[in-house]
Amino acid sequence: MTWDWTIGDPVDDATGGSMEAENWGHGDGENDDESEGWNACDDSKADEYGKKAWKLHMDFRDDEALKYIDMALNLDDCHAANWNRKAIILEFMDQFEGSERCYNRALELSQRPLFYDNKARMLYDWAAQLLEDSKKLSDGLNMLDRANNTLIRAIKALPGEKSEEDINKYLNLRDSINFYIGYERKYQNNLEKLGKYVKKELFTITGRNHYRDVQITLGMSLRLVKEPDNEFDPDAIAVYVGDKKAGYVANSDATKSDLTSSASLLQSEIPGEVRAEYLLYLERYADIQFAIGRIIK
Repeated sequence: MTWDWTIGDPVDDATGGSMEAENWGHGDGENDDESEGWNACDDSKADEYGKKAWKLHMDFRDDEALKYIDMALNLDDCHAANWNRKAIILEFMDQFEGSERCYNRALELSQRPLFYDNKARMLYDWAAQLLEDSKKLSDGLNMLDRANNTLIRAIKALPGEKSEEDINKYLNLRDSINFYIGYERKYQNNLEKLGKYVKKELFTITGRNHYRDVQITLGMSLRLVKEPDNEFDPDAIAVYVGDKKAGYVANSDATKSDLTSSASLLQSEIPGEVRAEYLLYLERYADIQFAIGRIIK
């Protein structure tokens, strides 16, 4: 079994503060019992540079490690273990595309389960990073598709019964990515729907926590009623379901969607009372959670 070690885990002081290669979660392949394809050209200098690169990598000096591993591969490009080492180094530098190419080359030379597992782990981590990065974009669908395709390649890379990986971890990430694809698709569809209206037609309903006994559902008829005598905000506009108050039209940037108008801006756009409808719930992570209504004139 390999030990999946991450930065911050304890290490054995006898090794000088670094893990031995055979205990590293991404093994370098040197200690595998198989020898086929490991060093087809038998260049001892390539071995020396490869081991030097691995030592530098274990010391978290990946820029230097990359130089030595490239020197090793220039001498012997049939060295499967060195291609595996370069793949690991590039992965730790977040150069995932290059890492995948190196794993593919290593596997052309030697079909070791270790190399397959290493490739699968890298692709898993890449897919997980793409998932997180998608959340920072205004439209994450393309990146989520990339995450899904990357995760599929990770699952395909696993060497079946010879794998030391837990397949459930991969399947759980697949389910998460699919969930966020559906989540993002719904959000983008709602944005497209809101784009059919002008801003002065739309408003955000706030204060729902104070009126939980009044239920509102999508498409429900609403009434907007101005409250010029409101002691907290003379621009206040109450939202009613029938004769029951259900909330207020949001009047600050902190409580409204940027796509809707504030109560203050609507003061000159509507009479004292106007019909409206509950249009949709706009949701995207914690920052975007808005109940959106539309004025019907």
